[in-house]
Amino acid sequence: MTSNAGERNEKIHKLLVQLLREGKKNRAVISDTLKDEVESLFTTHIWGHREIVLTIIMGMLFDHRYHASKDLYACNPRSIYEKPIRTFFREHGIPHKKSGPLNVAKNSKRISNEWANNKRGDDIAKNVVRIVKTLETMDRNELEYFASAYIVRYAKEAGRVKRLSYTPTASEDPIQLSNLAETLIVNVPDGGATPQIIVGLLIETANKNRGNAVTVSGHLDSVSTTNTTSKKSGDIIEQLPSGNLVYEITVKKFDADRLRESYEAIKANPNTANVQQVFVISRPQDVHPEAASLGSSIILGLLVHEDVVYYFVNLFEWIRSTLLFMTPKGRAVFHNALIDHINETNTSEKVKLYFKNYYEKN
Repeated sequence: MTSNAGERNEKIHKLLVQLLREGKKNRAVISDTLKDEVESLFTTHIWGHREIVLTIIMGMLFDHRYHASKDLYACNPRSIYEKPIRTFFREHGIPHKKSGPLNVAKNSKRISNEWANNKRGDDIAKNVVRIVKTLETMDRNELEYFASAYIVRYAKEAGRVKRLSYTPTASEDPIQLSNLAETLIVNVPDGGATPQIIVGLLIETANKNRGNAVTVSGHLDSVSTTNTTSKKSGDIIEQLPSGNLVYEITVKKFDADRLRESYEAIKANPNTANVQQVFVISRPQDVHPEAASLGSSIILGLLVHEDVVYYFVNLFEWIRSTLLFMTPKGRAVFHNALIDHINETNTSEKVKLYFKNYYEKN
C-alpha cells in the first residue's frame, strides 16, 4: 500500500467513527425515499449488497468526483473495504464478510441495471442501483447525513446480532458434546462451515490437551471448494513436526470433481506437495463411489488417486472417539471454543438461533 493509500484509509476510518457518533447524537434515520431499499439490504443473507453501498458512500465522501454508476473501481473499493471499513466493523461488532462488496460486484465495471439483472438475488441488487443513483444526486450535506443514518442502521444490526449470543455452562460429558456436535451438523450445516469448525476445534483442542505444539489451520477460513486458485491444500491442515496432515471435511458428495480439485490443490502447494494421504471426514453417504469398503464403521473406505491415498472417515464416529479420548478439562475447553465461535459476530444467524434454542429445550 502506498503512503497516500494509507493516509486515505486512515481518514476514511476516522470519518466512519465520526459519522456513527454524529448519527447517534442526531438520531439520523433513512428517509422514506430509500427506507425500503435500505432495509432490504439488511434482511437478505447476501451481506455484500449492503457492504458495497457503504464502500461506495465512503468513496464518494473521499472524492466528490467518484460515481460508481460510471466506474466502480475508480475509488479502489477493495482497499477501502478491506482496510478501514472492515477495521471499523470489527471494532464495533458489526457482521461482515471478508470481501463481500467485491464478490457481489465481480466482473462488473459499474453499478447499473445491467449489473443488477445478472446478479443472484437481483431484486436486492436493483435496490442497490436505486440507492446509488439517488446518492449521486445528493449534495455533500445530504450525503453525509445519509451516511450517518446508514452507519447507525449498521450499529442497530450489530446490537441485534449481539443479543443472539448464548453462553451455557461448559460441559465435560463426551456423550452430551457428541450429541450437540451431531445435531448442529445435521440441522445447521451452514454450507459446510459447521462441520469444518467442529472438526478443526477438536483437532486443535485434542493436541493442546496432550501438550502437543501443533499448528492447526484452515478451519476458521470461509468454506470454499478446495482448489489451486484459493491456494488452500485442504479444509484443515495439521502441521506436525514429522509432516503435514491434510483433512477434507464434507457433508456433500466427495465426487470425482472434488477429488481432482483436492489433488491438484495439494500438489500446487509446496508445503503439501509430498503429502501421501488425505483424510476425508464425511458421512457414509458422501464417500466417493469408487472407494473400496473396509468393512469398518469408522474407516468408511479407501481410494488411491495417483500417488495419494484418500481415507474416508465417519464424521460422527470420529467426533465421538475424539471427544471420548480427551480429559474432562479438554472437553470443556473444546465446548468453550465452540461457544465462542457461535457467539462470534460473523457466525451464521441460523446457527446462533439453533444453538440457543437447543439449550433452551434441553
